[in-house]
Amino acid sequence: MARKYFTHIDHVTPENMDAGDGWLITEFRLPFSDRQGLGTTMFHATFNPGAVHKKHKHENCEEIYYIISGCGIAGAGGATEEVAAGHFHYVPADTEHWLANESADEPIIVVGWYLGAGSVAATGYVYMGDVSEDDLAGPHAGYDVGSLVNHADVAPSDMRGIDGWGGTEFRACLGAAQGIGHSAWRPVLASGQALKTHRHNNADEFYLVVAGAGRAGVGDKVSTLSVGSCVHVPAGTAHWFESNGDEPLAVIGLHEGAEDLDASGFEALGEIPASAE
Repeated sequence: MARKYFTHIDHVTPENMDAGDGWLITEFRLPFSDRQGLGTTMFHATFNPGAVHKKHKHENCEEIYYIISGCGIAGAGGATEEVAAGHFHYVPADTEHWLANESADEPIIVVGWYLGAGSVAATGYVYMGDVSEDDLAGPHAGYDVGSLVNHADVAPSDMRGIDGWGGTEFRACLGAAQGIGHSAWRPVLASGQALKTHRHNNADEFYLVVAGAGRAGVGDKVSTLSVGSCVHVPAGTAHWFESNGDEPLAVIGLHEGAEDLDASGFEALGEIPASAE
């Protein structure tokens, strides 16, 4: 199977999810999954006003998702919390969870990953019932299981010692600090900035562009980036990306199986190849 490093969410056909299994979601797309020969699924979901993904669990895999825009109520392990744009949510395997959009006019848009499961079926999906009025009413007092972190509450890492990354904003939002064996992060690059050529020898990388524009290279392939661009970088593969739009380039990313940059097997490789210029 030919490797597919790049796609755009607009080019991914929405899935036909069964409302009888709790999928009252307006739109659910899988940019990367076992259809590309992968053992992890990347998903993108839109919850229009009133939409809800009812109580369910994934017996076989952990889940990480990020709220790109909108706000709502989420549950995990029997506790509930208010969530909004900027929140990363880690859900351990075999944990009941749900997400509801109570807004009258604003959708919730989410990107996420089923870690170690190449399809929804492989996650061990189990529908567990309706979200009640009491669930929605609260009290919303935080979680006893999993982790909920807003990127705005995470201080940028000092990247000055990393070749080719100086001056960029990089927030390591989930990972070692929460005892999670994967890391989720949010870099922001001003126009003209780049994360120069590097690789992660121990971890696959996935990311979605949520603001700005630019270019990216994976192996010998180069693609333009715009809001909605999705990228997969296999472990050990040289890659880079740069910002060239009128506003900063921001992406939401994941290193699968590595709790931080060191564990990913990071290796700086130098400048962006001249052939990509």
